[in-house]
Amino acid sequence: MATARISPTANLLRKSRLFALPQALKTPQDPPSSRSVFESNTATLPHPIRAAIVTPPKSLARGDWGLKRPLPAKATSDKSARPVVRIQALDTYEHVTDFESAADHTMTLEKFQELHMPMSLPSKVNYATSIVPRHQSPFETHVDNTETSKGREVPGSKQFRHAGPWLVGQTEAEFQAYLKQVRRQKPELLQKLRERLEAKLFAEARKQAQDNGGDLEGLAPVKVTDEEFQAHVKSLREDPFALGPAVFELLDLPSPPAVPSERIGQKYYQSPGTQLSAAEYAVSGPPMTHPSAGLSYTRSHALTYNHPQHGPQAYQRPVQARILRPKGRFKGQSSKAIAGVGGIAVEDLNAMTFVDQGTPSGLTSFDSTIPGGAKYYVTPIRASVDSKGRIGLYSYRASATAKAPYGIEDLQKESATSISSAARRDARFVPRLDRDLNQARFRPSRDYKQRKPKQATEDVARSLMQNLSSKQ
Repeated sequence: MATARISPTANLLRKSRLFALPQALKTPQDPPSSRSVFESNTATLPHPIRAAIVTPPKSLARGDWGLKRPLPAKATSDKSARPVVRIQALDTYEHVTDFESAADHTMTLEKFQELHMPMSLPSKVNYATSIVPRHQSPFETHVDNTETSKGREVPGSKQFRHAGPWLVGQTEAEFQAYLKQVRRQKPELLQKLRERLEAKLFAEARKQAQDNGGDLEGLAPVKVTDEEFQAHVKSLREDPFALGPAVFELLDLPSPPAVPSERIGQKYYQSPGTQLSAAEYAVSGPPMTHPSAGLSYTRSHALTYNHPQHGPQAYQRPVQARILRPKGRFKGQSSKAIAGVGGIAVEDLNAMTFVDQGTPSGLTSFDSTIPGGAKYYVTPIRASVDSKGRIGLYSYRASATAKAPYGIEDLQKESATSISSAARRDARFVPRLDRDLNQARFRPSRDYKQRKPKQATEDVARSLMQNLSSKQ
């Protein structure tokens, strides 16, 4: 069979990697607030919205990036040894290619992969205790499902994406547009509701025949008349506790958050139990991407960190975290310290881990005397991606056992209560504890100047010899 012939232009487009780039995502928007929001236009976005483009070294020397025109070396190869760009516009009105560096997200990806952290499903971490939530990989068969996956048919399976929208996160205009779409699908939805009723009646008849010892193979499918179906629809409309699960199942909608306690005694439409892969998705909404976001494909923490001298270690090499914002009051509220780990801003963890080893310098307040800024070592324990595509990294402060094989220590500044380095065991000389009177800690009494200074030892001996000689 002869293949269909295509034009040279169509063949060029089919083989072009430029036209294979995905479309740009929407810019993440902050929730509406009545307060003034100060943010930078050049700040790194929480997640990339455009694909990053690289080119081989030979093409880079010529400025060839596979685009309509070459890119200048002054803005690409001269600025970085590994230039990566993202395209804003292939061709503008001024006949230039609008591009910018994509090193922010690519370097974050490389730094995160060096942590060797598997991705977990989001879970609320309580830092008041030392109990860490159990790791659950998003690649497991019973949770890695969408609305079209075959794994949905397995009992007890979960999914991270539904066919319908999340109603809680919709605006009024989006909700009205979705209602128009549902009204157009009314005949199909009523047919699905009829099939659901027939399947329910057939299951009840089969259960009754099984209890009575009847013939199960001779049971015929149950057919519902129009009068029975209309009576069933009327009963659903009168009972919100039965209509809610039916609507969510027909439209395949993700479950909303739990009903507040003050509304339990009122009449409301009940929703079924959540079918989302993580309970946190029922509060914040389904994820906009896969729960792993392509950051890591490792399923578990079953890794052994082998030190070349000390052998296998229980902990990986600690990572240095930079303190971005110390503890204190921020925008009128008490806030936790913010630290940067691998290019990701994370909250400082529970203070229980700082009891035995002391608080790192620069954590409670800003200290400008620390060279290079305040830093301390941490051990990552959990990583996940929330429904908005933001990376959630959790870590504990590195213990002395984790830091000992690598010979690293946190910076500890000397204070008034700290022991001087001269008084330690390895010091050769011990400083004197007494002080000169001119450097006395307390002010001398008033009659100190009136007192006569004590005579030296030689003067006492000379006067004694004179007294003895005079007596002879």
